[in-house]
Amino acid sequence: MLKTIDRSFIGEGQVFARLYGSQDALLPFGNCDAFSVSYATDRKALPDFQGGGGNRNVRTRPTDVTGSIGMYDITSDNLARITRGSIKVAPTAAITDEIHTSAGVVFELIPFKYLPDMTKNVTVKTAADGPLVAGTDYLLTPHGIQVLTDSAIDATGVKVSYTPRKSSVVHMLNASEREYEMLIAGLNDAQSGEPYALRIRRAKFGMLQELAVLGQDYLKLTGPIELLSDPTVVADDISKFCQMDLAA
Repeated sequence: MLKTIDRSFIGEGQVFARLYGSQDALLPFGNCDAFSVSYATDRKALPDFQGGGGNRNVRTRPTDVTGSIGMYDITSDNLARITRGSIKVAPTAAITDEIHTSAGVVFELIPFKYLPDMTKNVTVKTAADGPLVAGTDYLLTPHGIQVLTDSAIDATGVKVSYTPRKSSVVHMLNASEREYEMLIAGLNDAQSGEPYALRIRRAKFGMLQELAVLGQDYLKLTGPIELLSDPTVVADDISKFCQMDLAA
C-alpha cells in the first residue's frame, strides 16, 4: 500500500504589520491566539434545459475576502486599530495647579487629566490655595484623589500639581480607517516547528464588537479584517490578496 507523508498543520507564531505602501518597520502585535482568512463567493449556474437536469455550466467568483484576529496584548496600537482610534502620548512634564471641579461629597473621586506618577510629589490645594492634607482631606489613588470624611474639599473645586506617568491615550472612534500590509511569521507545531509565512498585501481592520474592560477572564481583542485587492500587483501569477509560504 502506498504510504503518504503526514502534512498535518497546527499553526502558531507572530503577527506583524505596517502601513500599506510604506517602508516602516514591520512591528509585532504581541500575543495572538488566532488568525483566520475566509472567502465568500458568488455562484452562477446555467441549468441544462435539454433534459436530464443538472447544470450546463457554472461560474464561481470570490466576492469578499475577510479575516479575523485575536489579540491578548492590550497596547494602544492594537486597541486603536480595532476601535478606529487615534493615539496621543501623554505629557511627562510636571503640571502645576490643574483646576478641577468638586462637590465635596465623601468618597467623591476627582480624576486628574492624566494618570499621575505615584512616585513623584503630588500637591492638592483648595480653589483659594488653602492647603489640603493627604490621608486627612483626601486619599491619593492611581487616577486622582478621593474625598475623605471631614475633608476641607468643598464645592469650590481644587487645584492639583503632579507629574503624569508615561502613558498613551486612545481616542476611540476618532480616526479614519487605515490600510496595512501584514505578515504572519508562523511555525507548524504539528511538524516540529517548520516555518511558514502568510503575507497579506493590503488589509483594513473592522470595528471591535465589544470591549470587556471589567471581567474575570483575560481581555481578548477580536477584530474583523477586510483583505483588499492590491493594485500594485500586476503579474498574473501573483495573488493580489495574500500568499502562504510553506516549507517543502
